[in-house]
Amino acid sequence: MELLPIWQKARSRYQDTLDGLRSDELTCRLVPGSNSIGFLLRHNAEVEYRFALMFFGRGLPEDVTLETIGPVKDDGRYTDLTQLLPFMEQANAHLVNAMHSLPVDKWDAPAEAPIGTMTPREAIGRLIYHMGHHGGQIALIRKYANTSY
Repeated sequence: MELLPIWQKARSRYQDTLDGLRSDELTCRLVPGSNSIGFLLRHNAEVEYRFALMFFGRGLPEDVTLETIGPVKDDGRYTDLTQLLPFMEQANAHLVNAMHSLPVDKWDAPAEAPIGTMTPREAIGRLIYHMGHHGGQIALIRKYANTSY
């Protein structure tokens, strides 16, 4: 599947943003009321699960709930790095498995989803943009955040 190397490169760049991440950084945010690093990590993983569902027909694992998608606020609960890192790895593996499972003739078939109608190929493009957007936010938070919020 031709998009997998592109996804893997984008995902590895995102992971590079997290090199050396410490648990105490998960609560960091740029300003009060903005999203913390922990929330953004959880959110990116949840979006990977959601895209696997919406565009690749791969259901959510029974133990996964989507808590950071939609009109929600960061309530500061995503503070355990030992829980977040495996969750992120599992979300990525779930999406990659869904990508592998999609028949070649379905990659350009439009799929209707709550975020709009697009093909799985287009959805991966949007997902890469989404991951890069939040990866940039995480990098800025790590560089400039005030840990007292």
